[in-house]
Amino acid sequence: MSTIHDVAEKAGVSIKTVSRVLNDASSVSEKTRKRIEQAMQALDFAPSAAARMLRGRPTDLVAVIADRLTTTPDSSEIIKGIQSVCEDLGKMLIIGETGGQPQVASRLVADMRTRRVEAIIFATTFHRVVTVNETLGQTPAVLANCFEETPRFAQVVPDDEGGGYAAVEAVLQAGHRKIAFLQLTDGMVATTLRMQGFRRALRDYGVQPNEAWLLHGTTPDEDEFTHLKDRLDRLFATDDRPTAILCGNDKMAIRVIFTLQRRGIRVPEDISVVGFDDFRLLSEASDPGLTTVTLPYRDIGAIAARRALGADRDATVLRVPCRAVLRGTVTAPRKVGK
Repeated sequence: MSTIHDVAEKAGVSIKTVSRVLNDASSVSEKTRKRIEQAMQALDFAPSAAARMLRGRPTDLVAVIADRLTTTPDSSEIIKGIQSVCEDLGKMLIIGETGGQPQVASRLVADMRTRRVEAIIFATTFHRVVTVNETLGQTPAVLANCFEETPRFAQVVPDDEGGGYAAVEAVLQAGHRKIAFLQLTDGMVATTLRMQGFRRALRDYGVQPNEAWLLHGTTPDEDEFTHLKDRLDRLFATDDRPTAILCGNDKMAIRVIFTLQRRGIRVPEDISVVGFDDFRLLSEASDPGLTTVTLPYRDIGAIAARRALGADRDATVLRVPCRAVLRGTVTAPRKVGK
């Protein structure tokens, strides 16, 4: 790569004069400035980020430190949201993945600080609590899709409680009152919050939940749906059956629909099904289209980036709405005898 020495030699000037041009000094004549700029262009010379830092200029670098974000199809939308803001503001995005290893995270933070990034965004593949142990100095930081229990930075997370409310409201407004909920794994932040939203919506509509129909459709096992068939067997073990099933994510909802269809149960004619995520490779490709609730990953990424690069970086928690997307898997409950 060409250096400032090469530029000075080609332009026939001193290194100090080239440095003045790089610093936009007014003491260099227009003729000399043009000669130096032509030399830079001919040598394909670009001032290094380190040189810009020494001059006190912004590096235009933004860092994302994530667990496995780029390899997770649905949550990779967070990266797209951050990238869209960086493009608008003329920033370059650097992504470092930790693979869930704390020592890798510490090394990445140290490397990003050496590069003098303008901000660091910590992001996770699912809504969870984190602890940022790394030393950040004066580098601004924002958390995306995760939060600290005692907030020190701006935190942008999905409104999972509102999403739980939106999911059950979609079937309540269609006339359902016998509603089952196949939740995500016990202990997850999203599981707890969505159940709170579920119960709040039922109270608002004056509906009493059937506790026997509130089950976990996924487990921490390698095959997260190991017990899903058993859960469905329990829901249909008696003549008193739900008319609508809410699912913790779209993958579960599609499996539920396939399982029901193999039993001769039609969706939505016999039972309505709602997913969660709006993972469009599934929700839009299914027939009928899957009614679901959005996980606003791209919005989370964009808001986090604007916070990281803006003046407002207070330690506040921003909850991004999770809204129902109505498609074809929800209809009014079938009347008895029909």
